[in-house]
Amino acid sequence: MIRSTRNTNLTVEALDDRLVPATVLDLTHPAQVSTVSANGFVAQFTHTQPTGTGVIQSFVRIQGAASGGGIEQGYNTTARPLQFDENKSPQFTRALTVGEVPTVSVNGVTYRQFLLDINQKSSSPLLSVDEVRIFLDTVPNDTGYDPAAKTLAGKAPVFDMDAGPQGDVSVLLDARLNSGSGSGDMFLLIPDTAFANADLGTYVYLYSKMGGQPGATANGGFEEWSVRTSGTTNVLPPGTASISGVVYLDADHSGTLTPGDTGIGGVTVELRGVNDAGQTVVLLTTTDSNGNYSFTGLRTGTYSILETQPAGYLDGAENLGTVNGQADGLIGADQFYDVYLPVGATGINYDFGELLPPPPPIGGSS
Repeated sequence: MIRSTRNTNLTVEALDDRLVPATVLDLTHPAQVSTVSANGFVAQFTHTQPTGTGVIQSFVRIQGAASGGGIEQGYNTTARPLQFDENKSPQFTRALTVGEVPTVSVNGVTYRQFLLDINQKSSSPLLSVDEVRIFLDTVPNDTGYDPAAKTLAGKAPVFDMDAGPQGDVSVLLDARLNSGSGSGDMFLLIPDTAFANADLGTYVYLYSKMGGQPGATANGGFEEWSVRTSGTTNVLPPGTASISGVVYLDADHSGTLTPGDTGIGGVTVELRGVNDAGQTVVLLTTTDSNGNYSFTGLRTGTYSILETQPAGYLDGAENLGTVNGQADGLIGADQFYDVYLPVGATGINYDFGELLPPPPPIGGSS
């Protein structure tokens, strides 16, 4: 492994509750230095990676510059609301398991490989990666990062980029060296020994902070951490959330399901959405003889429920249901959308009302 020896002659000064590190590992001249290392980790410059579904899976997007900050930070989780500068979409900020993170071998040492893609203005392309910490847990929705204690949900990191004989370090990157977003700029290799006591279903949290170095602050689009899927084993625990409702004849035209209303069987109901693993979900079911439908085994995500209008009925009112007792989602024509299901959540009473057409006038049309 090669460690950068380029001296940046940086001045130590207070900045956002940390000191500007005296050691900057420089990856902005990959023709001379393409691999740097410190405190047990390895950072590698990478040329543009092939992208697309099935090639890389992003697990956290961070964009602090959009809110006026030159420094940005965040971590992946299914918890909402998010704590820092993370993108709230569950497609891009989600749970990650040990089984999703590929392993690589460098000089006989096994590492877990993470891919970082950065976006900066061409006029100011440098960005520093100042802090990275890895946490492990048995649940996907940890929150409450403590910058002073450097803990997440009260747990200490299993890896800290700044913990080791080299002390506080940063990695300096140049966004001009690769074009476009989603292609990758740096591989970060974390020793596999940090994950030694974790099974493949253990959840991985990656906290990072970027833009702390003078002349290398965040100023463009989002930064994105991802993992490559090639050669990996994607072991995802089954989902534990569910959502259900009824398609019914609103006999009294009350607009809600009341005693005396009857269920309508055989109606097609579709579930669409994106879960916390970034997977597109499309499921179909039909209502039973009592008009009931349900979708179970769902991972955390944001979903829509769509009803196929049953023949012989007029569209009635849609009744917004609840997730864990709280109303959630929006109502459209024959659908509910933006329904967010946290881990293990129960969504109920997403009901579709239908009406009978009026009888023809006595004696025919007038």
